[in-house]
Amino acid sequence: MEDKIELLNKKATMDMLESASKFCLFMEHIAEYKQEQILEYLLTLCPLLYLKGRLIRSTEIDDNSACEQFVTEEQYELMRLAVKKNLQAIDFFEFYDANLHENQTLSLSEMLTDIYQDLKDFVLLYNKPQQIAKDAAVFMCCLNFANNWGSKIAILLPYIHSLVYKEKYEQYES
Repeated sequence: MEDKIELLNKKATMDMLESASKFCLFMEHIAEYKQEQILEYLLTLCPLLYLKGRLIRSTEIDDNSACEQFVTEEQYELMRLAVKKNLQAIDFFEFYDANLHENQTLSLSEMLTDIYQDLKDFVLLYNKPQQIAKDAAVFMCCLNFANNWGSKIAILLPYIHSLVYKEKYEQYES
């Protein structure tokens, strides 16, 4: 039974790695796409990322010295600016935060770049040959899913959904 659980977790991890790699590659080439293409792709990939992030499992790690981060502040800022340039007209949106009981103005480009940073760090760390690095990558991915990028995807999806489908079906509204 334990072997079956390990095998399922390995598959879930590989699926997460593949989805994260696709997202990172897309983000790194975002300047090549039109706004409509970006939104369509995000509307397809973000729910998949959320699901894959939800399915991977991690065990506690004894030594967090292997938990490396690779995306520098400069790389982060360059990515954020590239995303903002393509999504400038729709970058800011209102989100009602039920915990604070107020609206907040959020930045689509900043949130996507935050997700990119966590996922790129996961991909790069997992691709190191040492098992301790792979374990740390999965642990950090799970932790960051719970504390950062999972909730950001959950917040972004309704906004992206409304942008994609508002234009498609606006003509049919009475």
